[in-house]
Amino acid sequence: MAITPAKLASTYKELRSEHGGFQSDYFGLLYLEEELHVPREEAVKQIAFGPHDHGVDAFHMDPKKKTLSLFVFRHTRQHDQFRTGYDHLIANGLGQLFKGEASDEAMMRRLRKRLQDEGRGVDRVVFQFVFLGDPAEAERSTVLDKLREDLENKQHLINDYFSGRTVTMVVVYRSSTGRSSEAREHRTREFTLDLQSVLDAEGPGGEAMHVGFMRLWDLHQMHKAMGDRFFERNIRYGMPDTSPANRSMEKSFKNILVDGSMDASRFLFDHNGVTFSCEKFTRTGHGSAEILEPRLLNGAQTITTISRFLEKHEDHHDIGRIKDRLKKVRVLAKVVSEATDNFVVGVTINNNRQTPIQPWNLRANDMIQLQLQDRFRELGIFYERQERSFEGHTAEELEELGIVESKAIGLLKLAQTFLASEGEIDKMRSMRTAFEDDKIYEQMFTPGRLNADARKIVLCYKSQERLGRMTREILEKGSTKYAFLPKARLLLFSLMCQALLNESSIEKLAEEHGRDMVISADFAKVLYNLASTKCRPILSELIALPQYADKVALERYDFLRTHAAFKHAMKIAEARYDWGIKRLR
Repeated sequence: MAITPAKLASTYKELRSEHGGFQSDYFGLLYLEEELHVPREEAVKQIAFGPHDHGVDAFHMDPKKKTLSLFVFRHTRQHDQFRTGYDHLIANGLGQLFKGEASDEAMMRRLRKRLQDEGRGVDRVVFQFVFLGDPAEAERSTVLDKLREDLENKQHLINDYFSGRTVTMVVVYRSSTGRSSEAREHRTREFTLDLQSVLDAEGPGGEAMHVGFMRLWDLHQMHKAMGDRFFERNIRYGMPDTSPANRSMEKSFKNILVDGSMDASRFLFDHNGVTFSCEKFTRTGHGSAEILEPRLLNGAQTITTISRFLEKHEDHHDIGRIKDRLKKVRVLAKVVSEATDNFVVGVTINNNRQTPIQPWNLRANDMIQLQLQDRFRELGIFYERQERSFEGHTAEELEELGIVESKAIGLLKLAQTFLASEGEIDKMRSMRTAFEDDKIYEQMFTPGRLNADARKIVLCYKSQERLGRMTREILEKGSTKYAFLPKARLLLFSLMCQALLNESSIEKLAEEHGRDMVISADFAKVLYNLASTKCRPILSELIALPQYADKVALERYDFLRTHAAFKHAMKIAEARYDWGIKRLR
């Protein structure tokens, strides 16, 4: 099937006076006609022409396959354009369709009428995201994976609409050229919990919290069933097994489960408890409840520690008794339901303070961080926005993500790179403040970063790995003359970013050295040469400026740690080398 630009324009010109809308709407019309063979007089009734806020651009019901297809169309090769469709579906679309919320849009009214008349014959609801690009790339996108998860978490709305009958939910990405991703079938994850006795509390916006004592075995089973998806709301993966807290916990497990020297009931008193959210919480009896789509907010190290412990003792001669004893171990559990995403984020942050947490950890799940992870993944590089997430992935998982590099880009060092590239040395001196101050954070991670050449970001990022060697190389030129250099480390980093970005051969450098995390001998040579032949003379001239004479005489070099010093240095660079300030945005 070929929906050419000419054909799209011609169809729009022919039908716009009758149906209105945008030219891109007719991409969906042509797709229904040519791919699904829907007659035009029917297809125009299944398209949403013009602006709408529900995310459903078209629908099609297939009685023979017992399938309702809901389409999101984007006439582009860029899979990230599906983000708005997901947002509208999650915020409004599913509610308008399956909860009967008000909608004045003609297509949505027709769709609801069809569901009322024919809904009993629907066994599958398929969300089809159709565009011009590569479905495999959409499938690997971190941003779309998160949004798909949010959409799938709403499956209970579909099940409720069909009177509690479980209807299969499928998400698939398709290209108008006929290629498609693997159809991801989703069934709501549902678990039964024994919480003994349950206390309930209500939040300021109608949120609910349910508190009880759950079996650690049930928590372990939830993780086994859901894998890393269970951790998706957390801001970090599990702590390493060498951490003091985990060593202490593993010792307790050994005493309780293997040696039997400690009673299982003791663990409840010694443990801080766990917190997780769920889409729906339903009491099923005294102390028991069913929960839908749980997500861990706090307690990752408990889960990873017990998983490692069981794996380590898998071949133990008494593994059956170990598991039986584990089923008697309980932890305090707080379950949050009826809460918005923003509310859950706040709960996550505030429930992770017992283990020292850095401000950059709290930004790990921001949308800009997910988008940057996608950008670096295009180069085969893992972006470690969540603490310890790189080592938390297996080699097979990384391969599936398209990651080929054995070293990751870290969130904190990336932020430092962005600040260095713009000479914001003052802000680099307190990264805690930079992440806590919304204005500075938004400067570091402005959406404009997504428009930068990721290869050039990698070049600048890697240069900081050799700052110590560059400093030593310059000091060898004159230890007394350049004795100030250790005070100018951040300024040197900033100047090295500008030296790279102003190089006449920057495109060649980006292609040869900006696609991996390796600092090859050739790239190291480039770095040392730029540091010695370009940055060293700039720094020498900088400290000789009249406005700094008094400070230099007193060996007070704090001025080298300011944005003002960077600006003066760049004026020198402009005069010497015709440099201009190049930004990674």
